[in-house]
Amino acid sequence: MKYKALACMLLLLWSCGPVSETPEARGPARQQSQSSISANRMETEIVPPKPHQGWIACGGRWTAGEGADLGAGFADQLGAAVVNAGITGEPLPGLLQRLPQLLDRKPEGMILEIGQEDEALNAPLKAFQKHLNALGKQLIEYPDLKLVILVSAREAAYREPIVAFAKKHGAKLLSGDSFVHPPTATQHNALAKQVRQMVY
Repeated sequence: MKYKALACMLLLLWSCGPVSETPEARGPARQQSQSSISANRMETEIVPPKPHQGWIACGGRWTAGEGADLGAGFADQLGAAVVNAGITGEPLPGLLQRLPQLLDRKPEGMILEIGQEDEALNAPLKAFQKHLNALGKQLIEYPDLKLVILVSAREAAYREPIVAFAKKHGAKLLSGDSFVHPPTATQHNALAKQVRQMVY
């Protein structure tokens, strides 16, 4: 009698235990959903950056639109042909890291605001010149790329190397009083007019 009860208990436990699912038991619907997820992942990884046939604006607080209402910075006023890629507080090393991806979009030209963020961080002048040289090495590979350089540094020690850089690379140059004071809405409006004339 004891043996029969034990056998019944074992049979009951075995029948209630976990069932391992074989690939065949999973069914075609589940396998299909997994394969579609894999396909979507592959598509996401393979898609190249979207080309942009206009201009890309890069730089620090001026380009990002600090001091103006949202969407009213000078770069945002230049129209749909200019993509604003400015980042407040970004010095030259940050731009150098992002530049290859931006250039992969094959823009017609680039507006580069340089100087104020490096100056605010008291970047050593030798390092600043080294970063300018590295920027030049990247840009020289794109001889048809149009360049507009905005010198936002206030001190001559930073301004002069940027001016020399712009001349060396045949860029249009905007320097001087435009960046002497912190950015305001009025200054953004004036700057947009000046840069528009250089771009179009």
